Amino acid sequence: MPTFRRDSLKVEMPDRSLVKIPYFRVEGDGAGPTFYVQAAQHGIELTGIYTVRLLLNSVMAERLNGTLIAVPIANPLAVRWRRHFYKMEPGEPYSSSHPHQMNRLWPGNPERNETERLAYSLYTSLVEQSDYVVDLHCWEQWVGATAIAMGWDPLSIELAEYSLLPFTELGFLDKGFIVHKDMLSAVATEAGKHALIIEHSGQRWVVPEQAKLVSKGLVNILRWLGMLPGEAARSEAQLMRSRDSVEVYAPEGEWIIITLKRPGEAVEKGDVIARLLDMESLEEKAVESPVHGLVYWIGSTRPNADTRPSEEVQVTSKGEKYRVATICELK
Repeated sequence: MPTFRRDSLKVEMPDRSLVKIPYFRVEGDGAGPTFYVQAAQHGIELTGIYTVRLLLNSVMAERLNGTLIAVPIANPLAVRWRRHFYKMEPGEPYSSSHPHQMNRLWPGNPERNETERLAYSLYTSLVEQSDYVVDLHCWEQWVGATAIAMGWDPLSIELAEYSLLPFTELGFLDKGFIVHKDMLSAVATEAGKHALIIEHSGQRWVVPEQAKLVSKGLVNILRWLGMLPGEAARSEAQLMRSRDSVEVYAPEGEWIIITLKRPGEAVEKGDVIARLLDMESLEEKAVESPVHGLVYWIGSTRPNADTRPSEEVQVTSKGEKYRVATICELK
């Protein structure tokens, strides 16, 4: 059986107080690779914390070849702040330029703000010693679970395939054109590691079925890497959102949107996926799937709507081109 150790990083803040980042280290018998996984860079993306718990339970029940380093809460300041970022104000939009946007601050800096210090401690103490890096996130409840690979790294693409998630995406096809070069996944890949981003479906609460889905895929990846016994499965049914998707828009009008399907749910061509309720007459209009496929996105069409509750309302206004759903087509 592998050996299990719980420890924590103690990070000094600008006011000289200490913030603890708990982590878990599971050592196997063999000299296999070191696999690093973290969750909760952003404070309302909570499901990954439970995913880490399920992954640790699975690994401890088997013979491990190599080392697993698991950080369930990479950014305890943001989680306690109950916002995506530390010091983010209520109603403030999600932003890549926020000074505490952790996933734009890697590899961190020990002399700057609180969040940069957390990133620096994680990177120098844990990430640098790892061969594989998986960064767990959560996006809006209207979007299906997705594995996002670093497109210029063939091994990252294979990690996405072995994640067994229904949707994959190539995050960056060319490292020369990375918009956010200071994301953990980009920094780790540039340093010679192999990184993967996983997005669960749903923010603000823990979604157990999503955690089970993702942890099952992580165990499969560990089997593929030879870190756990057993044969890894390779998904034959994954869909790439950028290649396979068909957009479904509401017709001109003012509608209340009633969603009838969930992200990841299979639909046949002609299935009713939503109903539109006219705001004046209360007459209904059915929205049908134009293809046989899996629902990737349904409902709210505004990015990061979970960060601004006023935008979560399922209302389309006159003159607005409102995307009701994105369906990834099964050929």
